[in-house]
Amino acid sequence: MMAHATNNGSAQSISANDFNERVKRLLEKKPAVEPAQAKQAARRFSRSGPRT
Repeated sequence: MMAHATNNGSAQSISANDFNERVKRLLEKKPAVEPAQAKQAARRFSRSGPRT
């Protein structure tokens, strides 16, 4: 009978080179992300009375 590796849902280790190659492939497929423009926050309070 052949022994088989158990798969109990734990993470499998990979080498740093394999990881870097996977990341490169993923980043090649994604479009470049442009930074979002800053928005002016609306005031959510009203001032009552003079400022001191």
